Amino acid sequence: MKIVIKRGETVPFCELPNNSLALDGYVQGPAIDVPTKRYSFDHHAGCLRLVTKATCAQVLDALILGLDPRQMTAYLNDIDADTVLAVWLLKHPQAVTHPRVRNLVEDVGNVDAHGPSYFPFVRDGDLCQRFFKGAMEPEARSRREGAYATMDLYDLLNDCLQRTDKLIFRNKRFPICKERKIPHYEITHQGTGWVMSRSSERVFGALYRDGYTRVVSYHPLEVQLPCGELEHSFAYTIAKQSDLVTGFEIPELLARLDAIEPGWGGGSSIGGAPRRSNGSRSYLSPDRVFEIIESAITEKA
Repeated sequence: MKIVIKRGETVPFCELPNNSLALDGYVQGPAIDVPTKRYSFDHHAGCLRLVTKATCAQVLDALILGLDPRQMTAYLNDIDADTVLAVWLLKHPQAVTHPRVRNLVEDVGNVDAHGPSYFPFVRDGDLCQRFFKGAMEPEARSRREGAYATMDLYDLLNDCLQRTDKLIFRNKRFPICKERKIPHYEITHQGTGWVMSRSSERVFGALYRDGYTRVVSYHPLEVQLPCGELEHSFAYTIAKQSDLVTGFEIPELLARLDAIEPGWGGGSSIGGAPRRSNGSRSYLSPDRVFEIIESAITEKA
């Protein structure tokens, strides 16, 4: 199986080549075309995340039901726990019946689809934590340190895949960095029933625990261009604790932002800013994003 990573790229399903697997947002929305062997295993656009399985769970089901990925090409536009586990399954289709693999896919898929609020209810908490904090540590570290935007995603994927091999096949216990603290965030804007938070870490678990169920999290990015100059942008993620939270209709907010700056997208409970091939994100300022979202919410009040 061949893997192609195109940072931030999305394509329509009709443009996906034959014998292809689009993973977790490379094509927006789940779709299949069996005669041409084209599959989009996605759970963002065109679906309800409350009832749509995450990419790794869709891949596991497809493998169990007869998908043969050996002569196919998998397309990715980002590296996270869901895509890493999906690629690992495609590389090890014989492992899909293993009970530990099944438990891990179920847990990672639920956490990815429903957010950090699902962590207390996973089937195998120890295995799930070792995957997120051990196998996925290179990805988490790259985001904490601000290196993710420009690093080689093939190297990052391979590092996480090798760690997943050790976790699954050798039951590896990875050392956990003792210097890591509870994620820190700063509330910078207070909207009508929602907040904007600045942090370079994944802080939605902490925000939800603190009672914020409708959130925009952001942090500034600097990307060095080939000419040597720095390009400034902002990474934004818009999320709510679940699809059961009302008054914060994320698809409508994303559409409003996309009309002003093309490239915003996501699903029913989470979405975010454009992902550009050079690693930069949105050129809209936090004040402008707040103004757009707050206007959209108060207009419906």
